[in-house]
Amino acid sequence: MASRRQLKKQISYIAGDLFLASLVEGVNRETIIEAIHNVLALIPRISHTQPGNVKGYYKKLYEDLNKEIQIVSDELQKVEK
Repeated sequence: MASRRQLKKQISYIAGDLFLASLVEGVNRETIIEAIHNVLALIPRISHTQPGNVKGYYKKLYEDLNKEIQIVSDELQKVEK
């Protein structure tokens, strides 16, 4: 597993990429901005890991991250059609 510092940087880069996706013509910017906000809300969760179930905690964190990325991906697919 990556260090917390690297994980925070990766989430910031992902948020930046999602922001670029909001600049595409015809997308629902409100949906994408909400997803970006939810992705950035994951950063403080990295610093406060629950003791006892660290592996499950980070598994849930990655699931939440992937869910937000999927929302933006679905929104971009609507534009392509």
